[in-house]
Amino acid sequence: MALPLQQPGQLHTPGFAHYSAAWSPFHTTRIALASSANFGLVGNGRLHIVSANPGPGGRPNLTIDKQYETQDGLYDVAWSEIHENQLVTASGDGSIRLWDIMLNDLPIRAWHEHTREVFSVDWSNLKKDTFASSSWDGTVKVWTPERPRSVVTLQAHHSCVYQALFSPHQPDLLATCSTDGTLKIFDLRTPAYLNTGPNTNTFTNPISASVLTVPASGTEILSLDWNKYRPMVLASAGVDKLAKVWDCRMVQTGEVGQVGGVCETTLPGHEYAVRKVQWSPHRPDVLATASYDMTCRVWTTNPPPGRPPLLQIHDPHTEFVVGCSWSLYDDGVLASCGWDGRLTYDYHPITLTTSGSQYTYVAKQNTSKGAQEKSMSIVLETPDTAATNWALHASSIWVSSIYLADHINELDLETLAGRNDRPLEILELGASAGLPSIAIAKSHPGVRVTVTDYPDEQLIKTLAANVEKNGVSSHCRALPYAWGTDPAPIAPRKCDGFDVVLAADTLWNPELHDIFIDALNKTLKKGPEARAHIVVGLHTGRYTIQSFLARVQNSGLDVINIEEREASGTARRPWDVSFAEREDERERRRWVIWIQLAWTPSMIKRNCFCT
Repeated sequence: MALPLQQPGQLHTPGFAHYSAAWSPFHTTRIALASSANFGLVGNGRLHIVSANPGPGGRPNLTIDKQYETQDGLYDVAWSEIHENQLVTASGDGSIRLWDIMLNDLPIRAWHEHTREVFSVDWSNLKKDTFASSSWDGTVKVWTPERPRSVVTLQAHHSCVYQALFSPHQPDLLATCSTDGTLKIFDLRTPAYLNTGPNTNTFTNPISASVLTVPASGTEILSLDWNKYRPMVLASAGVDKLAKVWDCRMVQTGEVGQVGGVCETTLPGHEYAVRKVQWSPHRPDVLATASYDMTCRVWTTNPPPGRPPLLQIHDPHTEFVVGCSWSLYDDGVLASCGWDGRLTYDYHPITLTTSGSQYTYVAKQNTSKGAQEKSMSIVLETPDTAATNWALHASSIWVSSIYLADHINELDLETLAGRNDRPLEILELGASAGLPSIAIAKSHPGVRVTVTDYPDEQLIKTLAANVEKNGVSSHCRALPYAWGTDPAPIAPRKCDGFDVVLAADTLWNPELHDIFIDALNKTLKKGPEARAHIVVGLHTGRYTIQSFLARVQNSGLDVINIEEREASGTARRPWDVSFAEREDERERRRWVIWIQLAWTPSMIKRNCFCT
């Protein structure tokens, strides 16, 4: 098994070929691995529970926490969506087993209705007490753990069903792919048999009615996946060596027997059959594929003009790569597994926590030019938000935020404070857990800090608690503020704005650039020495950052400095948007961009600024 990017972490299980890897939806570092002896052709199987933790030098360290033996090979595994320690496996003997990893040796439940190999299992993330299985016997079955038998059986295809997946958008829709070259979408609210014609015996050879059949390939389709952001958009992959993206939005879920689907993207490049395809849970345009050509590849369906869709080739495997799985928590983290018995894990993280987790920050350097002699420790809880605000990505502590905290001496706050007869006023926008602001408040007790984020009740509550428990509430306050609104409720006392405005990783959504710039204009003090410092991970994309810079130039603010900096090193270089033409995702994750803004000379001349 392997996980792609900087220095790959690897786990080798001699004698067992890996068929499927799945990240836990509850634990950020836990992976389940389904394996089979003798390449799954004959012999027993093994379920591994693996931990992926940072090791020496940043290299991921993969360790087996527990393993379970089975009488036949395992082809797939899926974590429960309601119980953090339970998962189901698909077996070559036609059985499905439910395991609890807090118990040893034996499954807690088993079912055996399929008459041939079970090749996939999938747990619904909408109906969380429900999972589905697909088999070489042509059927798809729907189960709940508490019932002794399946609750629905679909005679989905006349041939092998390689995969069946629930829609992440509509709880009663389920998609399948098959040896027959079709994708099908079934509506579980209207189970029925298809009338295939007057000369067909539907009693002994029935077929369930799908709401849509997509004739996707002239050969076998081995894998499919629903896009996590675009309802009714699916990806398929198979023996034709292609990954394809299908727009199925024309389907009427109340009707059956429709045929269609528009192929909006074809991704050629693999040399042999594509065994697995999976959309990123973090980005609507990114998907990964695993192939018998011994590579795992990452693609974008929306490349910049003139650029190919292929983002990365991951090739540490020495045998067929048959599984890949994106981390649900860390953007860009991908596990791959294959018949060489290796799980690989290779990435440079851009976030270090998940919602509700605790993070301890220890300053890497003195933060006030010699005034701070002892190391500084900050303990933070990572906030969560209401489900409607998950798109804010506020439930992580980002590498850019840590980088800013590590380098707050570069804000030159002592010099600015020496030029004022009042305490400096500092503002952080989009603060999440509030690390840079709290670091400033701890190392510079003479300043006043206002730390803000979107008005989500749980987010602001956690942010305020972080300020309180780190002992800086006397001169640091946490307040809600939505960009583009009146900043009067957060305005500093006895001054017309903030001397310094900070922001970390706030540029990822171009649609928010205008209101973010508006927030900068409304909050930054109208003075010649006022500064805004924006640190952003290069994963945001050079063109997105360049778009922001262009909009800033028309706002009365000026970019007085912009520099690319190595996130975990000391290298620095000038900003260059053209680097986008020759760097991959691995390289982008190594860098953050530090942007420093001030008022333009013309704005200074036009206004009577306070000092």
